[in-house]
Amino acid sequence: MVAVLPLVYVLLLLLLADPSRSLTSDESALLELKDSLTNAGGLSSWSANGGPPCKWTGVFCTNNVISGLNLAGLSLSGKIDIDALASLKGLRSINLNNNSLSGPFPTALSRLGALKSIYLSGNKLSGSIPSDVFASMRHLKKLWLDHNNFSGPVPSSLANLAYLMELRIDDNAFEGAIPDFSSKALKAFNAGNNKLSGPIPDSLARFDAAAFQGNPGLCGGPLSTAPCSTTPPTETPASSDRESGSGKRAVILIVAALLAFALVAAFLINHQRHPDRKFDTLGVVAKAKALEASAAAGPTLAASESSYKQKSVGSSHKRSGSSRSDSADGAGVAGELVMLNEEKGVFGLSDLMKASAEVLGNGSLGSAYKAVMASGLAVAVKRMREMNRVGKDAFDEQMRRLGRLRHPNVLTPLAFHYRKEEKLIVSEYVQKGSLLYILHGDRGPDHMALDWPTRLTIIRGIARGIAYLHVELAALDVPHGNLKSGNVLLRPDFDPILVDYGFIGLVNPSQASQVMFSYKSPETLQYRHVSPKSDVYCLGVVMLEVLTGKFPTHYLNNTKGGTDVVQWTASAIAENREAELLDPAITAGNKAWKPKMVRLLQLGAACADVDPEQRPDMEEVVRLIEEIAVGDTGAPTKDKGGPFGPLPLLRDGYADVALGQPTPGLESVGRSGSTGELLIDHR
Repeated sequence: MVAVLPLVYVLLLLLLADPSRSLTSDESALLELKDSLTNAGGLSSWSANGGPPCKWTGVFCTNNVISGLNLAGLSLSGKIDIDALASLKGLRSINLNNNSLSGPFPTALSRLGALKSIYLSGNKLSGSIPSDVFASMRHLKKLWLDHNNFSGPVPSSLANLAYLMELRIDDNAFEGAIPDFSSKALKAFNAGNNKLSGPIPDSLARFDAAAFQGNPGLCGGPLSTAPCSTTPPTETPASSDRESGSGKRAVILIVAALLAFALVAAFLINHQRHPDRKFDTLGVVAKAKALEASAAAGPTLAASESSYKQKSVGSSHKRSGSSRSDSADGAGVAGELVMLNEEKGVFGLSDLMKASAEVLGNGSLGSAYKAVMASGLAVAVKRMREMNRVGKDAFDEQMRRLGRLRHPNVLTPLAFHYRKEEKLIVSEYVQKGSLLYILHGDRGPDHMALDWPTRLTIIRGIARGIAYLHVELAALDVPHGNLKSGNVLLRPDFDPILVDYGFIGLVNPSQASQVMFSYKSPETLQYRHVSPKSDVYCLGVVMLEVLTGKFPTHYLNNTKGGTDVVQWTASAIAENREAELLDPAITAGNKAWKPKMVRLLQLGAACADVDPEQRPDMEEVVRLIEEIAVGDTGAPTKDKGGPFGPLPLLRDGYADVALGQPTPGLESVGRSGSTGELLIDHR
């Protein structure tokens, strides 16, 4: 027995000496990466004695797996050790913006096929980039190479990335033609201030002229002042052969144009013969886009869109044979759009049919599309399939009530279209995207910007919007009914705006109980009862989600993944350790504000109390948030004299506040829009 004791002590000492043994491989990889860089004083916390790697500077983890590195602005130089990065199997994002990295583009990054975001802006990288270097990076969504010294042609493999949503190559020395991007996913593009030449591809002509300025050799597209010359060049022996090939291509183009003309003529003739199918035109465009998106989005989206297509085609045949019964209840032949809010202009169904359509995703209440009309107005169109609880007149009345709402934190619908089988609800398109994605999705600059003042602003804006709805929609059983971070969109300044509210009386009860978040409240799960206090519970979950940075289990239909933020917070409060739950991203360097963070966390827990009678009402919630917020944001609140301003101000005081500006693009599966819950990427 005596001989065994020393061995036991040794084993205990070994275990105590390495409390993070499960992270040893990640720790070694990060230290190797640090060793490959010079002037790495900003990475002083990266050491064998620095604690778990997930707490090191610039390291972001998901379920204790390293998923992102934010090493921007640390004056780093040297060569990136790709072997070290390759061993971080969960790595999805790396941010090295505004450092002093030099040399050629690290082509070995192509080995990291799972990366979604690469940020290399503002370095001293130079030379040409091989054309095929991005071919294996099929999941890449964001690539920032701007403000370097890259030269040579733009890598052609970029044009074939199905998920690429942001590409910045401005302020380099790229030359030659811009590739033709076949994917419709690209939402942000800038190639300004290079040495590019030739015509701007049609696939990129939708972007502003600023994205191409500083390239004297470019022509066409949005550069109306620089149309592409049609004057043939002086013929030379070498060009004669090329011209022969061009002649063949011209013949092919003429034949293709004639075929296209024939198809358009056939469509117009068919359209005149079947005017009652006018509503389906947008569906035809959208389903065509859906097939393109299906190939890129993987089996889940493909299967759902395929199923929806079959269902829609079947209902189309049914409608054509049962128009009499449809018209009997006033919900037959599709009519025009009903405008609810003309602040963004007046448009009709024909404008939507002519618009370029883009599939955003498939949600619990229907499909969502983005449409950019000829006027430049970008809108989000939701095609609702489960709103058959009431007839046409009651639906019209409720939509007009929603159309009269005016509040800076509530997105007012612009128009709607009624049909018995499905409805269209049109809203302005919001650029930055949903709070859900920015909190838990790609760890890019938007996520990095979620500091304490920003999160406080978001929570305060959400509460103000809900309080406004509780006044204006007090007649509903639950005024919002579907509050969750996926239904909170963020403007460019991170001011929140609520969507998908006021539908409780329109959605079929059986469907509402499955997909609307108010039905997740404890009293509803137990007694099937919803009330305004159900919205308060939902707000509490969102507050805890924002403050802890954890993905709530409440959003899932099963118990796999996520954190029960309500129970977790309640246990911490009982043990007086609330501060431990706060997201480290907001506590670092903000010790003076930590008591206010804890107070806000406690308020979120009170809103999510299991007993609805113990929850505060919305007016009280906003009053308490305003008290906590005083002095924290550096700007006075415009609401004075009450918790969220006097009631006349709620109704009339914000009537002249714009609901946002039309934007050139909405990040779909990866990013934003007026569709909230549809925008998170589960790939």
